[in-house]
Amino acid sequence: MPTAEEQSTTHEVDTVERLEQLLDEWRGKIDELLVQVDLASKDLSGDVRDRATAAQNAYLAAKNKLLQIPKDAGSNLGSLRSGVEQLLDDLRQAYQSAEAAIRRGRSE
Repeated sequence: MPTAEEQSTTHEVDTVERLEQLLDEWRGKIDELLVQVDLASKDLSGDVRDRATAAQNAYLAAKNKLLQIPKDAGSNLGSLRSGVEQLLDDLRQAYQSAEAAIRRGRSE
């Protein structure tokens, strides 16, 4: 039977892996968004590129923060995870803003 410490370590690793998987999914979405930016009209592309760049920067910040989480983070895992989750929320908002700008540009 695993000890409480082993269970805690397993949970920490699972949490980090879940966050890594989520970031990988966002990387794919951002790549697709950048393709859409390249296809956008010249009038729209500057604004959309700025928004896409903001999403990409938020992704990079979250990825960097996640890489700072040591495998044996212990009690710091909660605060580190909260930081990554906040950056993921920033990423989601920046992505949605860029995506909305692309939709508006297509409807014009």
